[in-house]
Amino acid sequence: MDRSRDIRRKFGALLSMAALFACGCQTVKTPEEEIAKKFIPRELSKVSMPDYVVEPPDIIVVEVLEALPGRPITGERLVRPDGKISLGFYGDVYVAGLTTDEIKEKIVLHLRKYITDEALGLAIPDRDKPGEMKRAEGEIRDLNRVFVDVASYNSKVYYVQGDVGVPGRLPITGNETVLDAINYAGGLIPTASTVNIRLVRPAPPGACCEQKLPVNLPAIINGGDTTTNYQMMPGDRVVVYRDPIVRTSIFLDRLAAPFNSVLNSMLQYSFTARSVLSINVPINGFPTTTGPTTGTGATNGVLTPRTTNNLGNGAR
Repeated sequence: MDRSRDIRRKFGALLSMAALFACGCQTVKTPEEEIAKKFIPRELSKVSMPDYVVEPPDIIVVEVLEALPGRPITGERLVRPDGKISLGFYGDVYVAGLTTDEIKEKIVLHLRKYITDEALGLAIPDRDKPGEMKRAEGEIRDLNRVFVDVASYNSKVYYVQGDVGVPGRLPITGNETVLDAINYAGGLIPTASTVNIRLVRPAPPGACCEQKLPVNLPAIINGGDTTTNYQMMPGDRVVVYRDPIVRTSIFLDRLAAPFNSVLNSMLQYSFTARSVLSINVPINGFPTTTGPTTGTGATNGVLTPRTTNNLGNGAR
């Protein structure tokens, strides 16, 4: 008896520790007071993004006003996984990692193999020397014969993970906040914890470690506090953790699943065994009689055929 008590006590302590670990302590280390003092782009203090760097699978628009007859260069171009765009007859140009101005310069230099400098705007007629051309002033990026712009921003994204309606990656436009990101992801589901949300920002090149910033969603929504409503940057991760009570329930269900399987098997075996034994028991629980009936009148209150005959003979 004492041994069974010890086993139960130890099992109860094990369950308590398991519940504690299941709840976890997944809050961030940076307090909101320190964050409020730091300059971190947020809802009311947003910053402009640096020049956009084109990468796969962005889509850019390339327009050349005076291309070869029958060989126009116009329309959208997809940046392929190898970092190149196709200009059709004029070949491919590598554009990954470049800004639109840099892409424009590279395309102009590439097209000099096929199109004259005058058509590209690199040379203009020399007024002092009729019939001759001179180099156009200014830089290539300032030319008005070639146009390059981004049509679809697909390569710069942020992620929303955890207990939200539609977790995944979303394209960034430079104006989103944490509240926007959660709303775009379908909002929180009932199992989410509103007080356990964080923004994880990868470390830039040369930095020691990533940033882990807390998100106080109740204060953002109910109090209009913008302290933790950060501006989203490319590569950011918004993580919405599950409520500790729900996590504990799921953990305990997984822990009890093997025992439930064994118990169900035992109950099923017991039911089957009783069903097989009950086949030999007659209806209403009366034993069956296979031989001739003898006696003085009745068996368990039921008259037998022989008894009936005896009574009949005596009557006669």
